[in-house]
Amino acid sequence: MTSLPLAALRLYSRMYQQNLNPLKILLTLVLTLTVTFVAAPTKAQDFSYLPESEVNYLQVDDQQYPALLRSWQGKKKLGLAIIVPQLGSSPDEAGFTAYIRRELNRAGWATLAITPPTKPTMPNYATQAEDVANAGDNQLSQQSTQAMPVFSDEQLTLNIEQQQSFLISSMAQLDNLGKEFQGKRILISSGDSAAIIAELLKDNQLPMPDMLTVINPYSDYPSHNQALPKHLAELNIPILDIQSRDGTAASLATQQMRLELLPQNQPYKYHQYRMSLDLLHKEGWSNGIKLIEGFALRINKAYPNNG
Repeated sequence: MTSLPLAALRLYSRMYQQNLNPLKILLTLVLTLTVTFVAAPTKAQDFSYLPESEVNYLQVDDQQYPALLRSWQGKKKLGLAIIVPQLGSSPDEAGFTAYIRRELNRAGWATLAITPPTKPTMPNYATQAEDVANAGDNQLSQQSTQAMPVFSDEQLTLNIEQQQSFLISSMAQLDNLGKEFQGKRILISSGDSAAIIAELLKDNQLPMPDMLTVINPYSDYPSHNQALPKHLAELNIPILDIQSRDGTAASLATQQMRLELLPQNQPYKYHQYRMSLDLLHKEGWSNGIKLIEGFALRINKAYPNNG
């Protein structure tokens, strides 16, 4: 998994500072790294159906990850739209992602879709580290009436740090890749990637775009999902927030809070659009792309490119 050594060292440091038994630290690290490796193998992607000039690569921790770059079309040359699909998906993921990547070109935007971080999927049903010494006695800290946690706190922290590190490394390379496309920068992020993007932007760990579009934003981790509206509210850039009726329960759960926390009646700051259509069908895609194009055009007119 990407950025594994750095994240693992951070985890070791925190546990060491807590004066935990070395055996417990070692076991927790082994369990955590095992989950990470099994959950997120590197998967080769075949883009032979695309023009060679469209397929580029970003290098993160000595591995290459596809980044798909398409030029703007027509007379308009407005800038570059950077697309971050939801975790674990392809930069040309079938559906709305692939549609945005192609259709925005006709509106005067070059598009650059990157490979998002992977999404850990393997649950952790391991004995808690502090219970290792008590062999055969109370090895599971959960009560029989409680749901088993998917990840321990340590594994959760490591997963998030790996995903953040991957995005930071990837997006640091985009200026060079998209340098020929001058103008505005739109960052379009979907699903669980949007929550990570919002937090990184809030912490000034990513280059700040001119506009941000989030599509059904959410996090699988309840505390991070609850913090998402606050992270968006702290950003001082125009935000288009698209919520479709087929969004996840987690994205729907924060929809009202996102609307309440962000500025109202300020069309150049924040606009939330609740789609009556879903994003599984072309009718929804067409509606969604019109929202993005219209918002970008409004912001571009209010703050035109220099020169």
